[in-house]
Amino acid sequence: CTFRHKAVLYAQGRRSRHVWCLCAGQIKLARGDREGNELTIGFLSAGELFGPGLVNATGGESQETATAKGTVSAWRVPAGEFHALLLSTPAIAVNIIEMLTRRQRQLERRLECFAFRRTEARLAETLRELSGGFEQRCEHGFGEHIRLTQQELADLVGATRPVVSTILNRLRGQGVLGYSRDYLCVRNIASIERLIGG
Repeated sequence: CTFRHKAVLYAQGRRSRHVWCLCAGQIKLARGDREGNELTIGFLSAGELFGPGLVNATGGESQETATAKGTVSAWRVPAGEFHALLLSTPAIAVNIIEMLTRRQRQLERRLECFAFRRTEARLAETLRELSGGFEQRCEHGFGEHIRLTQQELADLVGATRPVVSTILNRLRGQGVLGYSRDYLCVRNIASIERLIGG
């Protein structure tokens, strides 16, 4: 299936009986509260599996909302069929365990950053994580094009939007980043790496 920018694949609190695989694009995962506040909890890139059906063969209530960031191509399969596939093909099950282990390590690194690093270093670490290690070039010829808002980035970094905005403005002034309302381009990868180390 192909989804337009901001299309909702599934919503928090609704029952979902599918496992999703992101083929191309980015997915934002977010949770909301009763007052309508939203917290971005993760960004997924191509190749990642997600959805309530990933952990339950009958699906379940979605704990988050999955939203397309830009145009997204995703594949979905009923949770029961996916779990039957895992039981019949152990190699696929091992790959899923490895993927979930990587995701857990990312969460552990994020918690460690919250505890021990300044906001600037957390921001740099988050940019590196979102970019997949800067393996691809963005459409503007820089290190990486990441489609997210300052508020979404602030949620992931564990800081307020004004603090993140101040750091982004400084980094843009230094030529490290370029950004608009909806995306960031990492222009100087070495500077991002130095911030992480700092």
